[in-house]
Amino acid sequence: MNHHGQRLGDYFTSRRERGADGLPTLSVTLDRGLVRRDSLDRKTDTNLAPHEHLRVRPGDIAYNMMRMWQGASGLACEEALVSPAYVVLAPRKNLDPLFASYLFKLPEMIHRFWAYSYGLTEDRLRLYFNDFKRIPCAIPPLPEQRKIAEILSTWDRAIETTEALLAAAKAQKRALMQTLLTGKRRFPEFEGQPWPERALEEIVTIKSGGTPSKASPENWDGDLPWLSAKDLKTHFLSDSEDHLTEAGARSAKIVPAGTILVLVRGMTLMKDFPVGITTRKVAFNQDVKALTPKPNVSGLFLSYALAARKAQFMKLVNTANHGTGRLDTGLMLAVPIGVPKPAEQDRIAVSLRACDEEIGIFDSQARTLRTEKSALMQQLLTGKRRVRV
Repeated sequence: MNHHGQRLGDYFTSRRERGADGLPTLSVTLDRGLVRRDSLDRKTDTNLAPHEHLRVRPGDIAYNMMRMWQGASGLACEEALVSPAYVVLAPRKNLDPLFASYLFKLPEMIHRFWAYSYGLTEDRLRLYFNDFKRIPCAIPPLPEQRKIAEILSTWDRAIETTEALLAAAKAQKRALMQTLLTGKRRFPEFEGQPWPERALEEIVTIKSGGTPSKASPENWDGDLPWLSAKDLKTHFLSDSEDHLTEAGARSAKIVPAGTILVLVRGMTLMKDFPVGITTRKVAFNQDVKALTPKPNVSGLFLSYALAARKAQFMKLVNTANHGTGRLDTGLMLAVPIGVPKPAEQDRIAVSLRACDEEIGIFDSQARTLRTEKSALMQQLLTGKRRVRV
């Protein structure tokens, strides 16, 4: 970025208007910018009266002075209230506010916000307007600003559309799991057939994991995946952060493709019950149990059936040492699972696998679009690539 003597104070003034009754309250988030406070999962009620808030107008940018060094800013699309701990930036006539909102998410600018913030420690850093306005910046002429904002907003719309499709695909899968895996909905060819329930211990064999000696370097950094809690983040398990050598594999617990892995100990159990099915031979640690389906039980079907009962399994979790979650194996194995005939299990598993494939496509598309947008921001907002107006 070439600054040419420009400062952010050349493009913004500080708006210090009082709030008024009847206006919604907005909060700044790191990932979504300015959002309505009542839409946040974390409820942040305030005792302040409306006139004790600051007012933002459409086109203003508000930032949290205590988190601007992390990039906490957002563009206002409506007249609203914000916390008096925020700074409200009113753009001058030489600045396009949408362009500025993108510029403020550029890593180089966030670094400058950090550099101009004051505080003894990072959690006490504050960026006041008098320091904000001194920050050097490189901003193109207004027509080019608008063109850049238009290009980047096109990418945002594509990302939003893809993420909406992804959310819809996930919702459809959840709905199917709630009906297909409980017998509430049957495929026509299986209507009227029995849906027997059997305890989990009747339909699987169970195996515990282990950890080869970490004091022996020859055990580690090989090719065999060694899964632990941090790796159980997807339904299909094919890789891990840690890997074993042939030497390490000799003292490890190894299972083949098609084995179900569940977490039975760890902090993760306090908020989730990870379930996955292996797509290749893997090893696993002692916080994980391996479930091998018995004859006439589809591993893929059972993995989905267990995932559909996450809430039920989480109710069985108790607290071990240091607040770590623990799922008693006996309690887990006593949970009843509906097990239709193999043909119906396969039909259900194929349907849910198709949902996963669709989810994977949309997720990949969204990640690609976000990567492309980041690269485009780096080029357009630094002047490395200029646009014709």
